[in-house]
Amino acid sequence: MYIEFFLIFVLTAVTYELGFAQKLPILKKVGVYVLLFIGAFPLTIFNALGLPMIPALCVAVVVLFLARLRRKDVKSMREKEQRG
Repeated sequence: MYIEFFLIFVLTAVTYELGFAQKLPILKKVGVYVLLFIGAFPLTIFNALGLPMIPALCVAVVVLFLARLRRKDVKSMREKEQRG
């Protein structure tokens, strides 16, 4: 149960960082992570009840990672086109 909670917390934090994070002061960033920690409790309960929370978060991380890679690729291609 603790391992699942930790895994859910890490996956929600990675999902936040990949898709939604902005530059924040350190105290606000700590507040966001505290809320992510609190939010991991109900997700762990849902996971214990049989809902696929960990696989769903893994899919979210993969999709957001691919979107970020694609965004960087498009950005670098645009910069190349503008240079020459």
